[in-house]
Amino acid sequence: FLRRVQIHPELEGAPSISAFFSPDAEVFEQAKKDHPETEGFISEDGTTSSAKEKVKHFFVKAGIKAKVARGVDLEETPDAAQVDEVEQYLSALETHVKALAKATLYLVDVSKETSTNMHELGQTLFGLHQTYDPDTTTPDDNDSSSSSSNNSNAKSKNPSLKTISNIFASLSAINKVKYDDNYAKVSKPIIDIQDNIKAARLALKRRKDHAITYNTFLQQIKNRQAALEKLNHKNATSPQATTENQIVSTQQLLDESNKSSKVALAALEKVTQRVFREMDRFKHSVDAQLRLLYVNHARVQVDYSRQLDVEWNKLLPNGNAGSGGAVNGRVGGSGADDGVLSKEAEMLMI
Repeated sequence: FLRRVQIHPELEGAPSISAFFSPDAEVFEQAKKDHPETEGFISEDGTTSSAKEKVKHFFVKAGIKAKVARGVDLEETPDAAQVDEVEQYLSALETHVKALAKATLYLVDVSKETSTNMHELGQTLFGLHQTYDPDTTTPDDNDSSSSSSNNSNAKSKNPSLKTISNIFASLSAINKVKYDDNYAKVSKPIIDIQDNIKAARLALKRRKDHAITYNTFLQQIKNRQAALEKLNHKNATSPQATTENQIVSTQQLLDESNKSSKVALAALEKVTQRVFREMDRFKHSVDAQLRLLYVNHARVQVDYSRQLDVEWNKLLPNGNAGSGGAVNGRVGGSGADDGVLSKEAEMLMI
């Protein structure tokens, strides 16, 4: 994860990332001494503010958030429509990937469940073999010669329960190793895609936070303009020194709000463009990841199907097992690796 952060096109070479990866206590202490104002409140435009202004700013911002919750549109940049398209794309993508993940993870988990069931089958069959083994049991004297002949023929055609239990043990081991391989190549990548979608949504949320900050300063401008008009009207009707001082201080606050709104708008536009660049890379990345994911899934199916076919062929009557057996048109054991368990499956079976 840290490697991906380091090589990210938007973050590579950023001073903040360099500081994060190389923390130095002396550097931080010196930074505190050089910027003592950071101990107090820093407004969202990077300037320090009094506690009173901090409280006012908080309530104005809370009011903007309440408007957003009620569905009131914010003052936006000209590319707001493109941002809406990004949000719609993410919503559609999230729905589709969620369905893909559910179905794909189910297919992967089937191998694990199959492995467990085959292991239990193998153990049960081996237990039955221990209760009765026709190869070591003497036929009853009362059995007819024809019955003995039939039993002999049956034994020659079908494998013993011990052999079948061993085959199920092999099948269980192969399916378990198949599951592990599938999980690494299929399950983890699709979970990673879901996490990336959440990250993209966080990026949009950060942009919305900037939009709320920008609108907060716009609302402050309106509030201070209204307050300034009232003070000017009051001063015109009954001039007083205190009123004039209030006009001067309110005008200064209005100028600060105008300055802060410009800084907030620049930050909003910067983040918006970054989101657009990120989304272009994100769309390409998701497409490439999904393609590779299902190609890897197909490879796993093909690789382990060969081993599974060989084991299943061993259960077929004599003449079909090994190189002479055919299943669904395929000849088992014809490949160089067919009939040989993978090292992982062999060790797991043991």
